[in-house]
Amino acid sequence: MNRYSKKFVFTVLTASLPVIFFIMLEAIFRLFGLFQQEPFIREISQGGREYYQLNQWVAKRYFDSGKVTVPGLQPEKFLKGKTPQTFRIFCLGESTTAGFPFDCQVPFPAQLRYLLTQAYPQYHFEVINVGISAINSFTVIDLLPDILAREPDLILIYMGHNEFYGAYGSASTIAIGQSDGFIRFYLKLQKLHIVQMLKRFMALFSSSTPAPSHRNLMPSVIKDQAVYYGGEKYRRTLRAFQNNLILILKQCAEKRVPVILSNLVSNLRDLPPFASANPALAEARLETKYQQAVAAGDSLFAQQRYAESAAAYRQAFTVDSSAAQLWYKLGQAAAAWHDSSAAAYYFYGAKDRDLIPFRASEEINQIIGVAAQRQQAQFVNMQAAFTQRSPHGLIGNNIMVDHLHPDPNGYYLMATTFYEAIRAANMLKNAEANFRPAATPYFVTDLDWDIGLLKIFELTHRWPFPEKPVQFDDYQPYGDPVATAIAKTYLLADNVWSRAHYKMAEEYLRRKDFERARREYLAVSVFAPDDPYPYQQVAKTYESEGAWDQREIYLKKTLPFSEQRGMIMYQIAMAQWQQKNFAAACESMTKALNFPDLNAAQKKNARYYLAGFYAEAGNFVHAREILIALLREDPNFQPARIFLQKLRP
Repeated sequence: MNRYSKKFVFTVLTASLPVIFFIMLEAIFRLFGLFQQEPFIREISQGGREYYQLNQWVAKRYFDSGKVTVPGLQPEKFLKGKTPQTFRIFCLGESTTAGFPFDCQVPFPAQLRYLLTQAYPQYHFEVINVGISAINSFTVIDLLPDILAREPDLILIYMGHNEFYGAYGSASTIAIGQSDGFIRFYLKLQKLHIVQMLKRFMALFSSSTPAPSHRNLMPSVIKDQAVYYGGEKYRRTLRAFQNNLILILKQCAEKRVPVILSNLVSNLRDLPPFASANPALAEARLETKYQQAVAAGDSLFAQQRYAESAAAYRQAFTVDSSAAQLWYKLGQAAAAWHDSSAAAYYFYGAKDRDLIPFRASEEINQIIGVAAQRQQAQFVNMQAAFTQRSPHGLIGNNIMVDHLHPDPNGYYLMATTFYEAIRAANMLKNAEANFRPAATPYFVTDLDWDIGLLKIFELTHRWPFPEKPVQFDDYQPYGDPVATAIAKTYLLADNVWSRAHYKMAEEYLRRKDFERARREYLAVSVFAPDDPYPYQQVAKTYESEGAWDQREIYLKKTLPFSEQRGMIMYQIAMAQWQQKNFAAACESMTKALNFPDLNAAQKKNARYYLAGFYAEAGNFVHAREILIALLREDPNFQPARIFLQKLRP
């Protein structure tokens, strides 16, 4: 090797040393599990079975808890090993997918699982809600590899509202640049343990203090309070969303995972723009003309002269059409004049020109539709479903609770719309012929409404909404006032959702309103279908009413999930006996005796009742045999002795 070759090798080795060092350091960190990125999924064991569980704080990947309140993910669990009957669905998106501001069984994934379970009882459905508030398509594309690794049978996507203000959005406080390619590269780089080490060391030297838990996330993520419709930032953001969406759909296609993609819904009729451009006209004459026309329109509208007010607004519109507020006024006038098509045109125009674009523009909906068509994903027109359900086709407070979140009826409409799309895709076999979705959401009660409406009561009276000082005490109950009191306790102190429903059920039991008590218990069963307690409590209400057939049904629902199967079978047998179904009662009580959870006294009583069931069925020989055996074991068991004497021929 000559002098120049040696010098070259030395130079290469010297330059490679830092790279080799970092590779070795990364390997050491991985070997010892140091400086891991916040995981998306954890592995847990329960009842001798292995599960995956969503990590509640996976959003710490994207949000600094010292600056904003980190949005949580519902820590749902699902089987680590899929069974042949399992059909696994992941629902991806933002706060609407999460179900904000409602909890547990209200969001569309929970209602969808209930619908599918009723329609296709031979399947075990896992409908996993991966909705996280204040995220956007960058987060979804970052989480997608972990999701695809968990063998989904279907992915549902409802996202696009947060492209400006969600984490790494172009107008967000959580930003690392304007290039969508660079942001995706950074998100991949974050998976390195070395990068996580650097982030944590930087956080140690940060002067920020932990964000208070009550801080409203909405204003915390806004950096730019003016994003102009059609401007450079607007266009760049839409291109980034389109690129992310195409990559998401391509990755799903590569894994042969079908996708159902939905367009987005907004409150049009009852939510004015958060901010509107103030026309700055070059000529004072035109500015005066504009202002006079708007003032005239406002005056005429106040006098309920709607057609004339619309004409005045249109005069201002011909001078300058950039103001979102003017579009909204035109929509209001048209709606009041019962011109629904014109009202929709102007309301959509107002929403799209809102300078604080929390609501996705119609161009984002167009991107979603085109991407679904080109990437061969199934498209769901959610907007059309909501429009059809709204008076005069104008989506508003009839089905929405704020600018873009549905009420419980709206979330159920989302669930039924996705359900119909799944049925139409023929992904599942052997549907129940007689099943029809209910007209209203399953087991959503006054308590659920109050929880959600209370949660946003103060938020919707703060910036960027019209500001008005309000407190919880100013809130008017949605329905039962007791539900409101329990909801306040849940939100401010207790924070255990199932306990809140059980308290509400106890109140209805006190009133002997068994039907409404059952709805409270069944609300929990929709969200936690493997929990036997709600079914047991429902069965008790039917016992109180003497509805033994219904008691039997709900005891049987309890059976697969209970650790006290012997006692449940015992109770099933007693319910069958009350219905005079003696053969079934004999069979059930015999099964009860084979379970190990019955103690000696319970088994003795079970055998005694079994003898009675056989006697009622006319099988006196078998009844006597059981009683004789009982007395042989316990000669002092007087009820058996008296019964045997009655049976002697």
